[in-house]
Amino acid sequence: MILRLRHLFGLALCGLALVLAACGGAAESALPPPAATTAVVAGGGDDSPPDVDNDAPAGECENTANILSRVDRAPAALLRAVALDNRVGNDDGDGILGVRFAIIGDNLAYTKVEEDAPFCIFGSNEADCGTWPRDEQGQYTWGAGGPVVQTGHYDVFVEVFATQPDSATGSDSCDWNFGIEVTSGQ
Repeated sequence: MILRLRHLFGLALCGLALVLAACGGAAESALPPPAATTAVVAGGGDDSPPDVDNDAPAGECENTANILSRVDRAPAALLRAVALDNRVGNDDGDGILGVRFAIIGDNLAYTKVEEDAPFCIFGSNEADCGTWPRDEQGQYTWGAGGPVVQTGHYDVFVEVFATQPDSATGSDSCDWNFGIEVTSGQ
């Protein structure tokens, strides 16, 4: 029953992402400390990833006692989620089934599900999440084989799935969203 509800919720989230694209339109101390960065996620220039600025705060699980998560910047690869269940352990991924990312913008509905830490928005098993994907012409893309990144406003949705319900909320997941401004140098 729980898996069926999770599947239906996932389908609803994907459906909402597609509709939005078509319209155009806790205990933080238990988490590992974020890497120090500036407000810009990735720098522009001829050979640099697109400039990405986000609304502060980027987001975190709120009102949860055990399912802890936040977004960290990955300068060469946009972002990653750090997620754990503090009843299971204090390392990234402890007690977490996976993280679903969605980016919605004008004519874009990008999604990525990561089941292993590090939870990187473009997928990668490298600690720094690797690099932002490019196409054969060297243009930055929304995921491997995805559309070319265009300048504009995008909404980022992050959903964390744990192996057991949180003791404060009773839910086995938490989610949040935030906006980013992308300036593509392409």
